[in-house]
Amino acid sequence: MLSALLALATSSRSLPPPPLQFSARIVTTAHQLNATDDYPPRTRQLTVYYDFPARRSRVDYDGVAPHEPPKAFVRRYDLQFEWSVLELGGEKACHKSRLREAMPMPRWPEAMRLVGDEMARGRRCERWREDHGEEVVELLVERDGGAPVRLTTHIVDPSSPDGERSPLLSYEVLDFEPAAPPEEAFRMLASSTSPVFEGAGALRVEQCERVAQEMGFPYIHFLHS
Repeated sequence: MLSALLALATSSRSLPPPPLQFSARIVTTAHQLNATDDYPPRTRQLTVYYDFPARRSRVDYDGVAPHEPPKAFVRRYDLQFEWSVLELGGEKACHKSRLREAMPMPRWPEAMRLVGDEMARGRRCERWREDHGEEVVELLVERDGGAPVRLTTHIVDPSSPDGERSPLLSYEVLDFEPAAPPEEAFRMLASSTSPVFEGAGALRVEQCERVAQEMGFPYIHFLHS
């Protein structure tokens, strides 16, 4: 009877929609890589500013890993332009390109089901799971408010009778602010002179080189399965 009541309680809940406006620091961990190797890095840190209603986003790579220079990507779908700024050996460089498509609508995996509650970093969370057979995706969101806490993909050992799993990639969401980021976060001047790009001489927008054939930059995946 108790298990039936618990199943009914969890089945009546629905996964909160992904946030449309936020800023956060995200730490990614590739669990299958050796932590002592410089490259590729096992962990990366990025700061995300996201505002879907205003159609703009910015991602700063902190450059804390060896062979990973500090860099930022600013996508202004409202202006139909994007910029990439990076620093190598104290010199800053900028490229720009047109954005030819609409800003993708954020969404969680479609087939997630609630498997229970748990505590994570002192917060009561819901654990949601999507099973792909050989791969399992798990998402932790706060019980109150639905803020994302962690997303992890696991690989399932097919030889294990108990379906033993090992983590592949995880996204830890820290310093989450569920509100529209400040206007300054998306200004090109603010991006090129943010603390991660401080150095001799300020980078001006007119110095940005146009990408050949307006090919743009690769998508940046965060909280991605």
